[in-house]
Amino acid sequence: MSSGFHIVKRASEGWAVQGPSAQQATSVHRTQADAVAAARRLALKSGGAEVVVHRADGRIRDVETAGAAALDELKRNRKATPRPPARAPRAQGPRTTLRLPAPLADVADRLARELDISRNDALLRLATRGARLYEVEQSIAARRQERWAAVVPGVVDIDRAELPTLDEARDAIFAVSENPRAAPAV
Repeated sequence: MSSGFHIVKRASEGWAVQGPSAQQATSVHRTQADAVAAARRLALKSGGAEVVVHRADGRIRDVETAGAAALDELKRNRKATPRPPARAPRAQGPRTTLRLPAPLADVADRLARELDISRNDALLRLATRGARLYEVEQSIAARRQERWAAVVPGVVDIDRAELPTLDEARDAIFAVSENPRAAPAV
């Protein structure tokens, strides 16, 4: 192997980073991407080196140079460590502690992964959406009550209002058909 850091596949261990003169691996990683990132860091710390990425079968896949110039470029661009997941704005109001049912925790975790946010922020979004839906349901119920009262005057409690029985409906139909001008007042 030439000088530099080599990323090679280890049978059962994962991906190893081997240094320029090391017989043993400098570090072993679960994924090739993690090994490449570690090799780049080592190359930058050593003042400059090649990072040679091998395929699983041993053939060279990629070679890049990392060193003082690359480090200077990183400092200029200041692309530092990755940012933590976005957080919801700090909300005003009382704090609470909840025990989540498992299905709700699963939904919150799925939403958190999709949006790259914390579980608490996902729960806040779900709660906010649920509160909006509750308000919509309440306004629909109020409209329903207003319209029902307009259709059936005098009935205040909609839940107690009942449709006519079959006999009452038949009698009303026959009463209208016998005397079409005397339609019942609504």
